[in-house]
Amino acid sequence: MAAAGNDFILFDNRGGEISGKEHGFFRQICERRQSVGADGVILLEASSVADFKYRHFNADGSLAEMCGNGARSVSYYAFSRRLVRARHTFEIQEVVYEAWVSGDKVKLGMPAPTEIQLSTGAVTEPDQEEAGFMVLGVPHLVIFVDRAADVDVTALGKKYLTHPLFKNKTNVDFVQTRDSNSIHVRTFERGVEEETLSCGTGAVSSAIFSHIIRGLAPPITVETKGGVLVVDWEDFRQTVYLSGAAKIVYEGELVPAKGPF
Repeated sequence: MAAAGNDFILFDNRGGEISGKEHGFFRQICERRQSVGADGVILLEASSVADFKYRHFNADGSLAEMCGNGARSVSYYAFSRRLVRARHTFEIQEVVYEAWVSGDKVKLGMPAPTEIQLSTGAVTEPDQEEAGFMVLGVPHLVIFVDRAADVDVTALGKKYLTHPLFKNKTNVDFVQTRDSNSIHVRTFERGVEEETLSCGTGAVSSAIFSHIIRGLAPPITVETKGGVLVVDWEDFRQTVYLSGAAKIVYEGELVPAKGPF
């Protein structure tokens, strides 16, 4: 599946064939040019508290707390296979989310961010302004730049990913504000360990900080390398909405390699 440039391998795991401990297998099938290739693995599973359960594994095999574009992808898949209604709920890491599907667009309701810090003191580049840090399921350091297209995302992303201030590593978002309600964002993603074409939680974090610090008004359009997302809210301290397209790219079977994965 693909959503705003993030791509995922999705398994319908309602039968429980996959335990979630197959971290090496997840790493291998996410390796580009050697296997399917993806930013992560999605498991759709049965739930007793929501319409379905969602588990997300990063490309490095690690379990993720949340993925905005992954959540929109699994919601689109579940609706397209008539497993859920257009408006439905799912759980991830024991947190229940709500989503709406209309055509190829999926709107995701997300809980309010936590651990908001307007400045951590981590950013040292003289031509960049630290917006702050927040946790939106996953941690994000947001940095304002003059031109997102000119940023060395790989070098700076690696620098701040493992900064001692962030004990569990952090995603790093580089944000260029365009006008009163649009921004351009590039993200270095934890767990993928490289720049991805977009990041849903990064888009939301960037939009909220753009509102707090630079006064942008929702709905905020977020341009990424992989597509356009929209972030909206009435009160971001309660619920934030992430909207954008999602699609099924292809379906198939994995052919076992010679020997174990």
